[in-house]
Amino acid sequence: MTDLVPQVELTPAEHEARTARFPVGAVVAFEDLVEHARIGALDRLRAAEPVSWVPALGGWLVTSWELARSVLGRRDDFSVWAEPNLVRASLGVMMLTSQGEAHARQRAPFDAPFRMRAVRERFEAPIAGRVDGLLDALAPAGGCELAHDFAGPFAVGVAGDVLGLGLDDVGLLMGFYDAFAGAMVYDGDPEPQRRADAARAELDAILHSELARVRAAPDGSVTSAVANDPGDLTDDEIVAQLRVVLFGAIETIESLVLNTAWMLLEHPDQLALVRADPTLVANAAEEAMRLVTPVAFMERWTTADDTALGDVVLGRGEFVGVSALAASRDPAVFEDPGRFDVRRENARRHLSFSYGEHHCLGFHLARLQGAVAITALLDRLPGLRIVAAAEPEGFAFRKVPRLELAWD
Repeated sequence: MTDLVPQVELTPAEHEARTARFPVGAVVAFEDLVEHARIGALDRLRAAEPVSWVPALGGWLVTSWELARSVLGRRDDFSVWAEPNLVRASLGVMMLTSQGEAHARQRAPFDAPFRMRAVRERFEAPIAGRVDGLLDALAPAGGCELAHDFAGPFAVGVAGDVLGLGLDDVGLLMGFYDAFAGAMVYDGDPEPQRRADAARAELDAILHSELARVRAAPDGSVTSAVANDPGDLTDDEIVAQLRVVLFGAIETIESLVLNTAWMLLEHPDQLALVRADPTLVANAAEEAMRLVTPVAFMERWTTADDTALGDVVLGRGEFVGVSALAASRDPAVFEDPGRFDVRRENARRHLSFSYGEHHCLGFHLARLQGAVAITALLDRLPGLRIVAAAEPEGFAFRKVPRLELAWD
């Protein structure tokens, strides 16, 4: 793999010139990128400056759907293999932070088990079993906080089932992933990175012990298959891939369940459509991912001089942030984009699963989990309603942080 791309450093004059050229981006505050109630700032930015210099981010921000897909799809022009990549700093070198042949080599052993047919055949029953077990315990209570009592344990449990890992301590695993997500924020605070480093070291020790376990007693899981037939991957490389697979399986699924439940319960007319036609559940989850995008931000760096992006020409080493959240609300692609519509025909065109080389490995699994979990919540908890909810929030990852529910 080639050397890491260094990020360009601007002179004060260059910074001032960019700020003057992109006045809408210049007034975007970092809070606009975190608080869901301020999402209008992204809509205004996309309308005026779909590629904009945003000082609050310290780089370029892409907010249109077409240009976002272009950045994510042009791997020769835009790379993740860069010195300041916060995902790499948080989660380490693995398939999501590698490029080209290195990325393909790291991802290859994990591809086959996550194809659509394999997901259905191998994982549908364990997913349903996890949901039923959680709801058997919750249903008599008449209320819960969905993140703590259902979405988090569900995401961790299924991740353990899929990978064949003995991950029973939900609190421990959620703590790891809160630390990883917390380090993926461009706010200059070094403390989140320290917590991510400590979490990675502790998790690595657990995962290395899991490799030893499945080698001593192979169990047919994804982890067992890779551990016993690793190709040219070292144990450290296998563990690195497991870290990111686990991160996606936990962080994204918890958000998907929370955000979809919140959106449906906040829109009684759309909830009524889903109750009348349960086949709409899967599309309702896609529409929720479009409007409250679990993976809201992706980072890239330019690899060459004179890289054209829209009406902007970038030099080598420029930091380019892609707002999947803003792109998935682009009126050029989604009619009346702020409306939650469970019948929206193109809801799946959201970019929460990314695009191109780094398209989400587990997107088939995520879609299955979301549909099974939301269907069961609506079927088994009659009169389901919101007692209290916090607004969605998050820079790189966005979700409803607290969702208190009650039912009859």
